[in-house]
Amino acid sequence: MITLPNQLIASFPLIIIGFTILIVLISISVKRNHFFIALVTSINLGFSLLSLYFVNKVSEIKIMSLLYIDNYSIFYIALIIISSLSTCIFAYIWLSKFLDHKEEFYLLILISSLGGIILSSTNNFVTLFLGIELLSLPLFGLIGYNFYKKISLEASIKYTILSTVASSFLLFGIALVYSESGSLNYIVIGKRFTSDLLIYKPLFLVGFCMIITSLGFKLSLVPFHLWTPDVYQGAPTSISCFLSTVSKMSIFSTITKLFIYIPITNSIIIANILIIIAFMSIIFGNIMAVFQTNIKRLLGYSSISHIGYLLISLITIKQNQLSLESSGIYMIGYLFSNLGIFGIIILISKIYDKDDSDIDDNFMNYYRGLFWYDPYLCLVMTIMLLSLAGIPITLGFIGKFYIISISIMTHLWWLVGGILISSIIGVYYYLRIILNLYMIPLKTNQKIISNDCCLKPIKITLFLYSTLTIMLGIYPQPLIDLILSIHPRMYY
Repeated sequence: MITLPNQLIASFPLIIIGFTILIVLISISVKRNHFFIALVTSINLGFSLLSLYFVNKVSEIKIMSLLYIDNYSIFYIALIIISSLSTCIFAYIWLSKFLDHKEEFYLLILISSLGGIILSSTNNFVTLFLGIELLSLPLFGLIGYNFYKKISLEASIKYTILSTVASSFLLFGIALVYSESGSLNYIVIGKRFTSDLLIYKPLFLVGFCMIITSLGFKLSLVPFHLWTPDVYQGAPTSISCFLSTVSKMSIFSTITKLFIYIPITNSIIIANILIIIAFMSIIFGNIMAVFQTNIKRLLGYSSISHIGYLLISLITIKQNQLSLESSGIYMIGYLFSNLGIFGIIILISKIYDKDDSDIDDNFMNYYRGLFWYDPYLCLVMTIMLLSLAGIPITLGFIGKFYIISISIMTHLWWLVGGILISSIIGVYYYLRIILNLYMIPLKTNQKIISNDCCLKPIKITLFLYSTLTIMLGIYPQPLIDLILSIHPRMYY
């Protein structure tokens, strides 16, 4: 087969999103039209998702020696596009009432999604850094899109400063790794890791520790998590959704590839550091979530614990072949649940005709009795919260079961104990929200959401995610078969 045409086909998602960015830029400069740009963005994200069918036909191909497209990359690219499309759908009703320019929002989402796709396809530190910066820089503006609100502006400044410091750590860590290995390619470094015994070279270990520090910040792992609750609370709800899904998934996919190609967990020092970070994230995230009254802050702390669970799959990636399977299943369950809950938060804000950042000061008031005036939203939110809690017949239970299984099989008893304790804590604060949904509503809460046509795409999206969460929780075999087909070739 001819290589160049196949490389072009493999680049379809990047080309389509890049082309969409140009269309949006030209449209903004000619005439601003919120509906048109939202429609074009959503349709082209849909086309980029459909293009993965053709990409799959030519998968396992290099693009300019910097990107590598395989089944693993295609899987995470699909998740990133789905999350970006959902974010655009959720954001439309909020932006419709936004007082300033609306169209730049979609431009920044597309650029950030482009960075996420690059991260999912990288096998080189050059594209790793490029992808992270392309992903992160638009987030500075997106988090502070409500710039006339003090809390949003504060969140943007905080994330900008800390993200810049984290990028500095990443760049310096890459330089140290390059100085010892002489290459920026994962596979080449992985081969030299064993042949040259890089594991015993201090600069190499220090470089990787700095890289882990930077990526730990992006994943909001303890102790690099300090920005997370404030940014989740201050950012528009659709951007909090984007942060918890696209940002986390793309970083996690690239760090997984990094750990597959470069067996850094063979180093006892690195392995112990990761075990401590995972344990602290799991315990601390759940404990802090108990004390939150703002639902977005609660979800921020909850995300810390969920990424801690996922980190266990990275720690065991060379000892257990279930690791990639468990991380993939857990990631999908986490994705559906977060998209569903954030979508409901946006609809609740529509009910009260307020900005979504104004209704979360005490979720016990605004979400109380949701069942009695909107049973559909209540059912969806219940399913998503039960999935995050890891209750049976939901996809979240399957993911957590896999994580516990690989922890036991690799004898990580500390982590097993941490998972069990934190799961009990998690069930408590998730059930606290669920019980609140079924209480007698306050008189001010007895409102019914309008049947506005612009809300139908959100309702359809929520129905799809909640249905998949239950169906795959009851019968996960199709998802397991899909995950088994995406293992990177180097894993074997």
